[in-house]
Amino acid sequence: MKRKFKIGNENLDFEMTNKTIFDIDERFDNFGDVINGVMYGKNLYNNALKVMVCSCISKRVDADGNENPLTIDELKEKLTPDKVMNGIIPLATDLYFDYRGIKRSSETKNNANENTEEESKKK
Repeated sequence: MKRKFKIGNENLDFEMTNKTIFDIDERFDNFGDVINGVMYGKNLYNNALKVMVCSCISKRVDADGNENPLTIDELKEKLTPDKVMNGIIPLATDLYFDYRGIKRSSETKNNANENTEEESKKK
Protein backbone atom coordinates (compact mmCIF):
# COMPACT_ATOMS: atom_id res chain seq x y z
CA MET A 1 0.00 0.00 0.00
CA LYS A 2 1.37 3.40 -0.95
CA ARG A 3 1.41 6.03 1.75
CA LYS A 4 1.78 9.75 1.17
CA PHE A 5 3.86 11.99 3.40
CA LYS A 6 4.66 15.67 2.97
CA ILE A 7 8.27 16.70 3.39
CA GLY A 8 8.93 20.37 2.90
CA ASN A 9 6.94 21.35 -0.19
CA GLU A 10 6.89 17.83 -1.66
CA ASN A 11 4.20 15.18 -1.30
CA LEU A 12 6.13 11.93 -1.54
CA ASP A 13 4.96 8.33 -1.91
CA PHE A 14 6.34 5.58 0.29
CA GLU A 15 5.90 1.82 0.09
CA MET A 16 7.84 -1.05 1.61
CA THR A 17 8.55 -3.86 -0.85
CA ASN A 18 11.01 -6.75 -1.03
CA LYS A 19 13.45 -4.32 -2.65
CA THR A 20 13.17 -2.06 0.39
CA ILE A 21 14.20 -4.89 2.70
CA PHE A 22 17.33 -5.61 0.67
CA ASP A 23 18.16 -1.89 0.33
CA ILE A 24 17.96 -1.39 4.10
CA ASP A 25 20.05 -4.53 4.65
CA GLU A 26 22.72 -3.38 2.19
CA ARG A 27 22.89 0.29 3.16
CA PHE A 28 22.57 -0.08 6.93
CA ASP A 29 24.10 -3.55 7.45
CA ASN A 30 21.10 -5.34 8.95
CA PHE A 31 17.41 -4.98 8.18
CA GLY A 32 16.49 -6.84 11.37
CA ASP A 33 18.30 -4.32 13.57
CA VAL A 34 16.65 -1.40 11.80
CA ILE A 35 13.08 -2.74 11.93
CA ASN A 36 13.48 -3.99 15.51
CA GLY A 37 14.74 -0.53 16.42
CA VAL A 38 11.56 0.98 15.01
CA MET A 39 9.29 -1.59 16.67
CA TYR A 40 10.99 -1.63 20.06
CA GLY A 41 12.28 1.95 20.35
CA LYS A 42 16.02 1.46 19.98
CA ASN A 43 17.61 4.35 18.08
CA LEU A 44 13.99 4.95 17.11
CA TYR A 45 14.10 8.18 15.10
CA ASN A 46 17.24 7.30 13.13
CA ASN A 47 15.87 3.87 12.28
CA ALA A 48 12.55 5.41 11.17
CA LEU A 49 14.49 7.71 8.83
CA LYS A 50 16.34 4.69 7.40
CA VAL A 51 13.02 2.98 6.66
CA MET A 52 11.66 6.15 5.05
CA VAL A 53 14.68 6.76 2.82
CA CYS A 54 14.64 3.20 1.49
CA SER A 55 10.83 3.15 1.12
CA CYS A 56 10.50 6.38 -0.89
CA ILE A 57 9.16 5.44 -4.33
CA SER A 58 8.61 8.96 -5.71
CA LYS A 59 10.73 9.84 -8.72
CA ARG A 60 12.48 13.09 -7.90
CA VAL A 61 14.33 14.84 -10.70
CA ASP A 62 16.58 17.90 -10.36
CA ALA A 63 16.80 20.80 -12.84
CA ASP A 64 19.38 18.94 -14.94
CA GLY A 65 17.12 15.91 -15.31
CA ASN A 66 19.12 13.73 -12.91
CA GLU A 67 17.31 11.51 -10.43
CA ASN A 68 17.56 12.94 -6.92
CA PRO A 69 16.95 10.22 -4.29
CA LEU A 70 15.72 11.15 -0.83
CA THR A 71 18.50 11.26 1.79
CA ILE A 72 18.56 11.09 5.56
CA ASP A 73 20.24 14.50 5.71
CA GLU A 74 17.49 16.00 3.57
CA LEU A 75 14.86 14.53 5.89
CA LYS A 76 16.64 15.94 8.94
CA GLU A 77 16.67 19.41 7.37
CA LYS A 78 13.16 19.52 5.93
CA LEU A 79 11.02 17.75 8.55
CA THR A 80 9.10 20.01 10.88
CA PRO A 81 9.33 19.33 14.62
CA ASP A 82 5.72 18.09 14.54
CA LYS A 83 6.53 15.61 11.74
CA VAL A 84 9.58 14.37 13.68
CA MET A 85 7.66 13.89 16.90
CA ASN A 86 4.32 12.68 15.50
CA GLY A 87 4.82 11.60 11.89
CA ILE A 88 7.88 9.55 11.06
CA ILE A 89 7.42 6.76 13.62
CA PRO A 90 3.80 5.98 12.61
CA LEU A 91 4.80 6.13 8.93
CA ALA A 92 7.70 3.71 9.38
CA THR A 93 5.61 1.25 11.41
CA ASP A 94 2.65 1.50 9.02
CA LEU A 95 4.94 0.79 6.06
CA TYR A 96 6.20 -2.36 7.78
CA PHE A 97 2.69 -3.46 8.80
CA ASP A 98 1.45 -2.91 5.23
CA TYR A 99 4.33 -5.00 3.88
CA ARG A 100 3.57 -7.83 6.29
CA GLY A 101 -0.19 -7.60 5.70
CA ILE A 102 -0.92 -6.63 9.30
CA LYS A 103 -3.82 -4.32 10.04
CA ARG A 104 -3.85 -2.26 13.19
CA SER A 105 -6.87 -2.68 15.41
CA SER A 106 -8.02 0.88 14.61
CA GLU A 107 -7.88 0.10 10.87
CA THR A 108 -9.81 -3.11 11.43
CA LYS A 109 -12.47 -1.22 13.39
CA ASN A 110 -12.68 1.47 10.69
CA ASN A 111 -13.06 -1.17 7.98
CA ALA A 112 -15.78 -2.93 10.00
CA ASN A 113 -17.63 0.38 10.46
CA GLU A 114 -17.39 1.11 6.73
CA ASN A 115 -18.73 -2.34 5.86
CA THR A 116 -21.63 -1.94 8.30
CA GLU A 117 -22.47 1.48 6.85
CA GLU A 118 -22.39 0.09 3.29
CA GLU A 119 -24.66 -2.81 4.25
CA SER A 120 -27.11 -0.39 5.91
CA LYS A 121 -27.23 1.74 2.75
CA LYS A 122 -27.99 -1.33 0.62
CA LYS A 123 -31.06 -2.15 2.76
